[in-house]
Amino acid sequence: MLFKTLFTIIALFILSYLSSSLVINEVLYDPVGSDGGWEWIEIFNGSGEMVNLEQWIIQKAGTEFDDIYVFPYFELEPGSYLLLGEESVENTDLITELAFQNGGSATDGIRIISPEGDYTDTVLYDFPNTNSLPDDYGNIGSTFAPDVSSGHSLARVVNGVDSNDSELDFFECENPTPGVANFFPIDLELTSAQIVETEEGIQIITVISNLSTINVDNFEATLNLYINSELEEQYPLPQINGGENIDYIINQTEIFSGYDQITVSVNYLYDNELENNSIQLSHLEGYPPLIFNEIMLKPEQTQQEWVEIFNTTSSEFYVDNFLILDASNGEIRFSCLCGAGEYLVICQDEEALLSTYPDMDATKIIISECWTPLNNSEETLTLLDSCGTVFEEFCYWGTDCPEGVSLERINPFLVADPENWVPSVAGATPGLPNSVYIELMPESAGVNINPNPFSPYRDENTIITYCLPRLLNRVTLRIFDLKGRLVRTLVDQIVQSARGEFIWDGRDKEDRKLLPGVYILLMEAVTLDTEKVYRLEDTIVLAH
Repeated sequence: MLFKTLFTIIALFILSYLSSSLVINEVLYDPVGSDGGWEWIEIFNGSGEMVNLEQWIIQKAGTEFDDIYVFPYFELEPGSYLLLGEESVENTDLITELAFQNGGSATDGIRIISPEGDYTDTVLYDFPNTNSLPDDYGNIGSTFAPDVSSGHSLARVVNGVDSNDSELDFFECENPTPGVANFFPIDLELTSAQIVETEEGIQIITVISNLSTINVDNFEATLNLYINSELEEQYPLPQINGGENIDYIINQTEIFSGYDQITVSVNYLYDNELENNSIQLSHLEGYPPLIFNEIMLKPEQTQQEWVEIFNTTSSEFYVDNFLILDASNGEIRFSCLCGAGEYLVICQDEEALLSTYPDMDATKIIISECWTPLNNSEETLTLLDSCGTVFEEFCYWGTDCPEGVSLERINPFLVADPENWVPSVAGATPGLPNSVYIELMPESAGVNINPNPFSPYRDENTIITYCLPRLLNRVTLRIFDLKGRLVRTLVDQIVQSARGEFIWDGRDKEDRKLLPGVYILLMEAVTLDTEKVYRLEDTIVLAH
């Protein structure tokens, strides 16, 4: 007798365990259009054993719960779904008329009940609960699933997991999944990311938000770091609770000098919204790969403004949505592929540019997506990539630049100080090396006079060539007789590059031919960056 009683208790315990794993997993109570023929309910067996559904009951409630269906003999395998639907529903396991309540003004409900009546699984949807419909504990229900739109289903957030709280357990599913697992629209968002330089390298500081209502654990979510499109590292994320965000810091020491494009992305298998998972960043250390090289700021009336850029590297550089900003935040926006060591000209009108410079290579022209007028006097231009990283900032004063003449960079491998820019001696050189370009800096200062002697009486001239250590200098060149009297000033405090030449015809400041004899050439140069003074002296002999 004792054995029989014990067996009965164990059997009831097993039956209770198995039945407690049987839940309403998804229901479509409000199909698009007419409800008749299209409603369905999905039952999930989350136990480890087969469950026979014979005599299980489905109830619906408006004002109170009423029986609408009693199951026949049906064995539901563990981990399986049963689809009970009306006649028009495809792939049903069983067919019946359901006619669930559609919500809309008060709480409605659906439940399944075990044959013995000792187990229920209830979903209450919409509110207020004016009819005091009970929950699974027999209490007046106080938590409610949403009243879904027509064509949407009411689906369990985690398949088979029941907390007996309709608000937490169910969500509105825009894409119903009758007879198969539900897919809850989890959404992780990479809210922000920024780069901070440290003594060891850089830190990438991110904020990751869980826009969903359920927690995301650290076994399934990672933060991926890509450098120049190559996966650098995957970092496991800690649990992110529903509706919360976390700060995550990546310490990165392997980014080398130069320009790096960085992508940070959240990777989660069940993320339903991927557009907010990635943020693009960039980091520039050292000299920029792309620079300003020439600017037409005061075109003639029939011409147009333009800006020339130069790729300083030995590799192609893809320019994607770059920006030139002026001092008032006006924009010049452009994209292109810039070859190694290539000069490209950004303008508004290709045909007009080629009309002004007919010998120009048309493949060097890039049409801007938008344009802001350049100031003719003082202006600041900033070159940025699509991530906002500043490549170069350049201030110019265009007052001394003639109309129709461009400003040229003397050396593209030196910073864009105003002293590194002068008006073009060729008018303009779009798409070509600049007319004032000096490739190498001289190592020492010197002056050379050739021919020497020469004769102004035979209408001969001499060429005075100089070489200075610094890029830009303010030069004065004077000629004295042996008594120290000034007889001619060839140049007086004009800005000159590191190398140059002047021509002297042997005449004085009154344009008279000087008497034959020995004269003293004195050259004084003040460097613009350091204000160091160079004095170079030599003799010139005038012959008969």
